[in-house]
Amino acid sequence: MVLYSEELAKTALARSEAREAIIADTATRYWFYPATKDDAQTLIFIHGYRGNHHGLEAIAGALPDFNILIPDLPGFGKSAPFAGQHSVEAYVSWLNELVRHVVSEQKLSAKPVLVGHSFGSIISAAFAAQSTAISHLVLINPVSAPALEGPKAILTQLVRLMFWLSGSLPLKPGLAMLKSWPMVRGMSIVMTKSWNRNLRQWVHAQHDANFNDFANRTVAIEGYNASISHNVGEYAPSFKVPTTLIIGAKDDITSVKQQEAMAATIPVNWTLTNLAGVGHLTHYEMPFEVASAIRADLEGEQGSVTD
Repeated sequence: MVLYSEELAKTALARSEAREAIIADTATRYWFYPATKDDAQTLIFIHGYRGNHHGLEAIAGALPDFNILIPDLPGFGKSAPFAGQHSVEAYVSWLNELVRHVVSEQKLSAKPVLVGHSFGSIISAAFAAQSTAISHLVLINPVSAPALEGPKAILTQLVRLMFWLSGSLPLKPGLAMLKSWPMVRGMSIVMTKSWNRNLRQWVHAQHDANFNDFANRTVAIEGYNASISHNVGEYAPSFKVPTTLIIGAKDDITSVKQQEAMAATIPVNWTLTNLAGVGHLTHYEMPFEVASAIRADLEGEQGSVTD
């Protein structure tokens, strides 16, 4: 069986161009996916915690008519870690410089669109609350409320304990705990909602290949602490541009009710697309549907809530 998600990711990979720049004094690797048409809109994707650019490639594959740029966040993938702490504030400062770099490099006459998934939604939301450098904000599976108050708060507390233990142990066993197969596969099993066997196997393979792609233990722990210390709800009342929200009905981190409560605080135009049968991994399980929701809003289709 040929998986559509896998084929979309391969399509994006085939048109990708690896690039590197010093952004916020940090060597940053990013991948450019040129559009198949001239005068295309530019989208900047920001991936989630413990991910890298590969995690969002299936969505990029479903948007061939857009110029897309996906960096590895500092400390993850092939980007160097920050010299200082890996906090939301540090990532926002880095993103400010990245956006300026993209506008200059691409000689953009129009402001780019910012797209963030999961932890990337927190970074993107914090950026959007203080910047007018983007034309539109897209948040995929936004972490819209405190992570410890989500649908599976007990599981979140257990994960938090594991991170605390991994940071308290000597380096070698602590790092081994963070990268352990049971931790990586357990997370993947819990979050994958599809019962399609081949799709589940592909999602697990993606996590096996990319979930441990972080620079060191410090990056992993600081990044995790940042991801549970802030949420999109803190920044939503200060959004300055039209906003697209794409959520999964079965998301284990933020419930639909919490997403809708956050959305109600956004002072500018917004849409919310609720994808049934999927949770926090919409980028793997329903990339075409995510891309369709993005395209619909960027082409000017407005609404309130779509199921």
